[in-house]
Amino acid sequence: MQSFERVRDIVHDVTGVPSELITAETTAAQLDMDSLDLCEVVMCIEDEFDILVENEDKLQCVRDLVHAVDTQVA
Repeated sequence: MQSFERVRDIVHDVTGVPSELITAETTAAQLDMDSLDLCEVVMCIEDEFDILVENEDKLQCVRDLVHAVDTQVA
C-alpha cells in the first residue's frame, strides 16, 4: 500500500470522514479537524511509519502529511 493510502486510512480512522472523500488536497479544515485531532493523526502516522513528524503547525493538507512520510521513509 502506498503512503497516501495509509495516511488516508489513518485520517479516516481519526475523523470518521469516508476515505473516498479524502484527497491529497483535502485540508484539516475541510475534515473539521481541530488541533487535537491533528495531533492524534500525527501520532498515528509516527507510530505506523516509525518516523518523527516535525513542524506540525505547518501541516495544511493531507499532501503535507504524505510528504512528511515520503521524505523519511526509504
